Amino acid sequence: MTTVTARSGGLTPLRERLPGSIVSAATWFWRGGVAAQVLTLAIVIGIFAVGTGGKYLSWSNIQVILSLAAIPAIFAIGLHPTIVPGGIDLSVQGVASLVAVFVGLLLKNQYNAHDVGFWIIPLCMLIGAVAGAVNGLLNTALRIPSFIASLGMGWILYGLAVYMGKAVNVPLLDTRIGKFTSATLWGVPLIAIAVVVFTSIVQVIEDRTRLGRYMYAIGGDEVIAKQAGVNVGMTKVALFTVAGAVYGLASVLLTCRLGIATSRMGLTLLFPTVTAVAVGGVALTGGIGGAKNAALGALIVTALNDGLILMHVSPYIQQAVNGVVLIGAVALTIDRKKLGFIK
Repeated sequence: MTTVTARSGGLTPLRERLPGSIVSAATWFWRGGVAAQVLTLAIVIGIFAVGTGGKYLSWSNIQVILSLAAIPAIFAIGLHPTIVPGGIDLSVQGVASLVAVFVGLLLKNQYNAHDVGFWIIPLCMLIGAVAGAVNGLLNTALRIPSFIASLGMGWILYGLAVYMGKAVNVPLLDTRIGKFTSATLWGVPLIAIAVVVFTSIVQVIEDRTRLGRYMYAIGGDEVIAKQAGVNVGMTKVALFTVAGAVYGLASVLLTCRLGIATSRMGLTLLFPTVTAVAVGGVALTGGIGGAKNAALGALIVTALNDGLILMHVSPYIQQAVNGVVLIGAVALTIDRKKLGFIK
């Protein structure tokens, strides 16, 4: 076989003719596990751009999509570290509701003068972290499946939130965090920029630190990871703790954006969060996916729902579409070799 090279006067491979930076970017794109998600997003944009006569591509609508996708992306980023190792965390609703109640108690409102200011963020992240640590301990120490442990914890936290909050809507008077969630920088929603930075930091941690390597090792094969010296139990507890802390952060931002603290806030969060993670390409069987996948999944789901609204599709049909998307995403990402039996 004759190899064509530059010296022989033939055409050099495209890879050799491109600048190194472009080659690196292309390599990252195809090997980074986001190519399918970017293609899916492009298809969604194309369909609704045609279906709405171009209105979908207006800058004002793009701003809406970026702004609305930001907080769901944080929730999805929080959930995915529990799925990559092969588990799942269904306590997001309970954490969000309890955090909302604490925001109503600790930020200035018409019922009291308490105002801890920006300290509400680390305080609520701590609440989420404690809930996550309990989830992790239930799963590892008591060997309760993460599905049941986290689902039960979610309802416990929700019940506690309703008891503490008395199902009262508390309008917030301290609007500093709320203003941040609606501010723009050069026409781009500031919270969307913050989420891009946050996603990048989390992805680097997953790619470059021991915790991240252990997370993928456990998701790939927990038995082999344990034989290799990975402390599986401690790693899982740490990942659930991180997940809870990120839920706490997202819940503070969502409560302040709404401007009302209510214990019912978390009731509608679980399904879109799980859908975003699955659509982003995080395999529910573990070992595949990262923060960038979760964030892209949230963007895709938000872009899809925004397009359906612009096309005046019935809300009930929108729910059905989201259900189909979830089933399709899981079908495409699940590793059936790990399951043995489908029950």
